[in-house]
Amino acid sequence: MNGILWVGALLLALGVVLLVAARFVPARGATSLPVLAAGPAAASEVTGPVTKIDRTLTWPGLIDPEAGALAPDERRHIIDGLALVGDAWCADVLATAYGEESEPLRENVIDAIGRCAGSVVPTLERALRSHRVAERYAAIDAASRRGEVDLLERGLRDTDGTVALAAAYGLVRAGRRDLVDAGLAQREDARANEIRRALPALV
Repeated sequence: MNGILWVGALLLALGVVLLVAARFVPARGATSLPVLAAGPAAASEVTGPVTKIDRTLTWPGLIDPEAGALAPDERRHIIDGLALVGDAWCADVLATAYGEESEPLRENVIDAIGRCAGSVVPTLERALRSHRVAERYAAIDAASRRGEVDLLERGLRDTDGTVALAAAYGLVRAGRRDLVDAGLAQREDARANEIRRALPALV
């Protein structure tokens, strides 16, 4: 009788071990994935602390190393002042400003650099590649004032009609109506037709 009880107890213990193994040990070949709790705390644990990166403006320090933080209106006044001076060093400062400034002031930077001596074409080229129409238009306006024919030819192919028309007008002002005619010769799209219609009224 004691032997039967001993065998029964052994079988009971073995059954408990098998149940525990089935409950907590993953099946062969299965991948165990961590379970994440929902909510902000879980996101913080996964991604770590979120750091807000502020835009760093270094260009005012090129004029005055102790300039410190300046409000947008103050920076706009400086940009306008650099346009009035117009020296080559102003163009260098404005080239840095274009890469650092927020969108509302970039048109001011482009207009200002277009009035400076020195190396300004690289910045105008960058502006002409902008996704913002206002920046591309400002670049074409500056190129028109300076007679930068290569930039104006490129602007003639712009996807925005106002930019393309401004480029055509700039080419005519530069005495290169031939480039406008050549650029539109094989085109019958809406932008080209609008340039043909509007240009005689502008020149």
